[in-house]
Amino acid sequence: MVLDNDWGIPALESIKVTEDELLLLDWVMCSGSQLIPNAPLEDLVTNWSSFRVDVWKGISSINRYNKNLAHATENLMIDEFLARTLLAIVPTTFRWGTGKDSGYELKLKLYRFLANEGEIADDNPQDQTISNPQDESTGTTGPST
Repeated sequence: MVLDNDWGIPALESIKVTEDELLLLDWVMCSGSQLIPNAPLEDLVTNWSSFRVDVWKGISSINRYNKNLAHATENLMIDEFLARTLLAIVPTTFRWGTGKDSGYELKLKLYRFLANEGEIADDNPQDQTISNPQDESTGTTGPST
């Protein structure tokens, strides 16, 4: 592990991830050394075995305590280097057969983490409404006679 110039320890923060996103991270860890040619997993993710344990800790927690919740999430601790690495190696589109694109959602969360944009307000787009500032119900439909 290479430390930066001031010997500081990377700040750990967390992102909220779903079980499907955690499973995708586990899949990436299994195939990570093949996703970027000539880059061993040890170079991509510092202490990857501990990170993988954290991923499975989140999966286990969701399975044990939150399985009945529709949008169960767990906090996953990451630092900037890990977030940048995962943003590069996580597939942009990845579905487990549930219909939800776990790859896209995870990459969006990683980007927002890196850009300090905060969390995604609502993971369920069906509950969101699009507001239109122009009220079309008061307009006329044709010339007046």
